[in-house]
Amino acid sequence: MTKFVGLRSHCPTLAVALMVVPLALAVDGAAAQARPLGTTQEQKTQTNTREVGANELTARDRLIGDIWGLSHEEMARAKVLLQGPRANFSVENLSPVEALGIHARSDAERRKYAEMFARAFHADVERSLAWNSAYQEAIGRLYPNEPIVDFRGLPKVNAPVGSADAMNVPRSMLIEGGAPSSAQPVREQRR
Repeated sequence: MTKFVGLRSHCPTLAVALMVVPLALAVDGAAAQARPLGTTQEQKTQTNTREVGANELTARDRLIGDIWGLSHEEMARAKVLLQGPRANFSVENLSPVEALGIHARSDAERRKYAEMFARAFHADVERSLAWNSAYQEAIGRLYPNEPIVDFRGLPKVNAPVGSADAMNVPRSMLIEGGAPSSAQPVREQRR
């Protein structure tokens, strides 16, 4: 077994890293999990359970990879990328396909992941639209005589017809001739 005597004085940064990060040491040809130096009882309990390495896939990782259509090797690479540079540069919910595409090793690989993502996004939009259609049908069937929004009693708005239509505001709620002028107001010059 390797000893780290005097390491603190020669390389303090590495010594601190060795206290924090569990090391995998080879003992008699078999890998053994070493416990970090100076651990609390809670940490000792956690290190007694099997830890998953950065590129080792959990059952959850494999399931996510399957959902995205990734091989286990691709998912392992994506997992490392998402914990490395992407963890600092991207949003937390970046998909493994996006991470692989951003870090593609060739134009062909980038195209492959772009197509995978485009197909997944297209399918998701179709599912969302189907869900919205089912919801609209259900609300119409369950509440046939009730408007989704009751505009009675609300003040009228001064908005262009196109904007009101886009936001489903009834035209009866618009102020007559209510389209605001497109001309810019004249500013008073300061002296």
